[in-house]
Amino acid sequence: MPSQKQAGVNVMGTEGASKNPWIAGILSGILPGLGQFYNRQWLKGVGFLLGTLVVDGVLGVTAGMIKFFQSGAPPENTGQFLFGSLIVLALVIWSISDAARTAKRSQM
Repeated sequence: MPSQKQAGVNVMGTEGASKNPWIAGILSGILPGLGQFYNRQWLKGVGFLLGTLVVDGVLGVTAGMIKFFQSGAPPENTGQFLFGSLIVLALVIWSISDAARTAKRSQM
């Protein structure tokens, strides 16, 4: 059933509501998947969030960062740390651009 508008307000709920691309992008920059949750793309948000957490956990990106900041010593496996950091960075950029693009499409 299509939503009805009354005086410019969506009567049937927030479905189809316009989303702000800046907010969606910033949320995904804070934590991958949050922008997708903001856009009400639940499965995609869970995918980005779990994907980032799994890559981080397997390749030890956060653990390497914490160790570096606490002791100043580089991670034990620098190559693995850099590779993992690049993958996490790519996932974050992908999440930001997807969330912002989806929010922009909701404005049309």
